[in-house]
Amino acid sequence: MKRSLQLVALMALICIGGIEAQNLTDVSAAVGKGIQFKTDDDLFYLKFTTRIQTRWDFVNGLSDASNDAYFEDKAWVKRARIKFDGYFLNKNLVYKIEYDVVGGYVRDAIFKYKINNVELWFGQGKLPGNRERVVSSGNMQMVDRSIFNRNYTLDRDVGVQLHHKFNIGKAIVYDRWAITSGDGIRNNDYAPGVSLTGKLEVLPLGEFKSKGLYRSADLAREETAKIAFAGYANFNKSAYKDRGQVGSVIGGEADLLNIGGDFLLKYRGFSLMLEAGGRWVTDDDEFIYDDDGDVVDVYYTGYGANIQSGYIFMNNWEISSRYSYTKPNQTAYNSEIIDQTIGVSKYVLGHNFKFQGDVTYREIIGGQNEIITRFQMEFQF
Repeated sequence: MKRSLQLVALMALICIGGIEAQNLTDVSAAVGKGIQFKTDDDLFYLKFTTRIQTRWDFVNGLSDASNDAYFEDKAWVKRARIKFDGYFLNKNLVYKIEYDVVGGYVRDAIFKYKINNVELWFGQGKLPGNRERVVSSGNMQMVDRSIFNRNYTLDRDVGVQLHHKFNIGKAIVYDRWAITSGDGIRNNDYAPGVSLTGKLEVLPLGEFKSKGLYRSADLAREETAKIAFAGYANFNKSAYKDRGQVGSVIGGEADLLNIGGDFLLKYRGFSLMLEAGGRWVTDDDEFIYDDDGDVVDVYYTGYGANIQSGYIFMNNWEISSRYSYTKPNQTAYNSEIIDQTIGVSKYVLGHNFKFQGDVTYREIIGGQNEIITRFQMEFQF
């Protein structure tokens, strides 16, 4: 981690040093917009931002016939990120680098070439998968993502992506494609596989305000109803982690298929998001065997869903709710879980400065049920 931080610091010094060699026409700083630099010839633009999420979690294990009640709490910094993004040479050549200070690793390192309604991505970043994951962790209406996302997301990968946008009448259509390694961005190694991803998204009533398509809560308070439908599929050949791009490294390789879809509605402060999906091993055998033929591990396969809604009042307080579940195929190795959550948020400066809290009743089928209470403060500069 120390070496990674040194590299980030060196990168920042190089960027700022390069800017100082030019004359600046614009230098600004604002909450949520970071520190911005632009050269007088408009050939280089840099925006530096950072954000912090501090949390306090409380877990109450409920007593039952097999288990005694217990209590645990944890105060921690869930996320702390540093991000550099901008353009160079011209506004169509865009870059983004995001570093995870808590985890000590690079999350995004992307170069994008934009022309008209087409974007070509090179590098490391989020795959075009489920909506909840594509929404930044800084733009969520609850303290954290759902149990569905945890177990079925595609998350990030390294490779090439093509993003395209076109219109059919008043409807807007996005199609996104990716060819990546399939190894994810952590605990990755040389492997023979490849990952193929495709996503189609339709906005029949036009574009959302203020990038609301991938921001939770209707902070823009859409004056007319806006909706989006999306479907995606991912084929990860020779995956060696139990959830494809993410999860634990297990001693085997399998071809995994992820399929999912989602729906989003926003209207006058009300938001509704539904998503569902699943993962399957294409040869229908989730197990990893040792030399004696005994099962030693298993890929996480099954299906789940997440339903989430909220309403934001004119004073920027929001009440939200969520029902989320995961139903794995092999319940001897992975638990079936049902979460029911109620949340409250206060947006002081939108998602840039907010306070959030939620309470979840977690039903673990065949296990000990829990009540999870979480409080969080988010600050983005």
